[in-house]
Amino acid sequence: MSQQEVAQMSLRQINEKLQKLGLQFLRPEQVPAITEHASRERFIAAIQQLPGNESALRFVRAIIERVTASNDSGQSSTEDIADREKGDEKATPIQQIGDQDRASFHVYGGKAALCFEADTTRNGVHTIALDAATATGPKQYNWGKKVRLQLTRSELPVVAAVLLGALKQCEFKNHGQDNSKGFSLERQDGGKVFIKVMAKGESVKAVPVEAPDVFFVTALFVRQLQKGLPWLDTAGVLALIRATQSG
Repeated sequence: MSQQEVAQMSLRQINEKLQKLGLQFLRPEQVPAITEHASRERFIAAIQQLPGNESALRFVRAIIERVTASNDSGQSSTEDIADREKGDEKATPIQQIGDQDRASFHVYGGKAALCFEADTTRNGVHTIALDAATATGPKQYNWGKKVRLQLTRSELPVVAAVLLGALKQCEFKNHGQDNSKGFSLERQDGGKVFIKVMAKGESVKAVPVEAPDVFFVTALFVRQLQKGLPWLDTAGVLALIRATQSG
């Protein structure tokens, strides 16, 4: 299911899923309470994993129990839900986060600069887009001629592992329509990470990323990974990276 389809998932559709699983319905006034326990995007992504994913089911059940526990007297029957939504076949969609959720972080070096941006693939996979621009002067960069590439699903946890220190280095090639782009990361002393972006016919854009900046870049990667694994909390994502990517 694409990002747009997820964003347009209605309360009616959510309740249909919950009914099939024997879970309690959500009423419109209860929807805002979801964000007290998880982001709407994370909740909807978990709903999409049902009924085949047990971890997602446990996550959804826990959220439903917490949301409905605050108003035990407000349980709704199937008929109640149908009456509320009668005449509104489309129903009210859960608030979209997707396209507006474009968090990014810039890292500036003497000869080049990098931009890491939350992105989504055509297939709806949460990932990171990496831009690299050459310096044209002190604190000035030619973003108009930047090199841009998008990390694949399989590259994302590997890069996160290097940022976290679980792996020493990584390198990926064959990006772009003509497979002429690539990038690499290498851990250095003092918590630094040296990042290079390559493109055919262009000079290598290299930036040494200091430890404080590594922290924020890492946070963005972990955030994107968690979006794709909504049934895992941050600790679970970190543990999974270290367990599967250690070198």
